[in-house]
Amino acid sequence: MTVYIDFDGVILDTDKIIDEEYQKRTNIERSEFVKNYDWCLLVNKSDIINNSLSNLKSSKFDIKILSKISSLNEGIAKVNFLRDKDISCDIHLVPTKISKSDMVNPLDNILVDDKLYNLDEWVNKGGKAIFFNKNNEDIDIKGKTNNKYPKISSLDILLQDRIDI
Repeated sequence: MTVYIDFDGVILDTDKIIDEEYQKRTNIERSEFVKNYDWCLLVNKSDIINNSLSNLKSSKFDIKILSKISSLNEGIAKVNFLRDKDISCDIHLVPTKISKSDMVNPLDNILVDDKLYNLDEWVNKGGKAIFFNKNNEDIDIKGKTNNKYPKISSLDILLQDRIDI
């Protein structure tokens, strides 16, 4: 069993900075803004969520990072950040228009993600899902309520011998 971990909103709080910066712009589409953002600066400015990096290093599971990206620069910045922090697990970068569950095989594997639509697609293809919310709330970034999946607010569950879902 592999545990796939989302990057944005689970490992780093990149969404907070993107949202703040985007609010200052009114003349550009959000997707273009995110695509052209300085991701090297962003990953280094973003808060690490609830000791996620140390929890990844200490995990007893086969961990892989599974992150959507809107540009090559975003992917490079995320890989470099994780390698600079001595995170040596496999990293799968998923272009925005492709489902995470189409990029890797979800069957009998776990996805930890803060977006319910990613979890729904994962489960529909035979995977297991854990909803992540750094504030331990049942609302995802799109405002949807989680009432289906086990919820965690820290990756410290990965330090345990098993995950019950």
